Amino acid sequence: MIGSGKSTTAERLATRLIAGGVTAHAYTEFADDHPVRTRTVDRLRGTVAAPPGAYAAEQWDALAERFAGDVRTTIVESTFLQNTVMPHFLEGEPITVVEGVFADIAARLAPAAPLLVYLRPSDVASAIRRVHTERGEPWSSRNYAFVSACAWARRRGLTGERAVVELYREWERVVDGLLSTIESLVVVDPQRDWTAALTGIYEALRVRA
Repeated sequence: MIGSGKSTTAERLATRLIAGGVTAHAYTEFADDHPVRTRTVDRLRGTVAAPPGAYAAEQWDALAERFAGDVRTTIVESTFLQNTVMPHFLEGEPITVVEGVFADIAARLAPAAPLLVYLRPSDVASAIRRVHTERGEPWSSRNYAFVSACAWARRRGLTGERAVVELYREWERVVDGLLSTIESLVVVDPQRDWTAALTGIYEALRVRA
């Protein structure tokens, strides 16, 4: 979810891993060298045109091939759920389509034995208000306008803060089903205790190594 701490967690986890003697690198959402390109990030960056095939699903095959069997830990922030799977949900596509996109990417990534770390707020409404206060304008108005204009919100007659809150509440229920099909770790409110959150992720990775 927006403001859940994805970028901060990715960067701090990479630092923690390196300090522990692990070769690690974090690709944050807007990294120029991010190995996966999505329409969502291009829209947020204001990129108008993309070459044919720029968003092809084969990017995930290349990612898995690149990192399968690699001793490094590579952190790819936001790209899977937020920027590739969730847009189908925003556009009001059937849940079976959302599940299919998720399953396809998971299957393509399987050779690299990934761990999906999902950051979850314990209170969606409070988290939304916090991130809108922290980021302020013009980001806040743009976010409300974007969600209010998406097919999911229009079909329900929702706008503004209520649209964003209800969107993420329903999305969390969808995510519950998706996470049950892949190796994953849910971290609740990492901002409350960054040390504990990072330690939990670090230990999960260490056990799998």
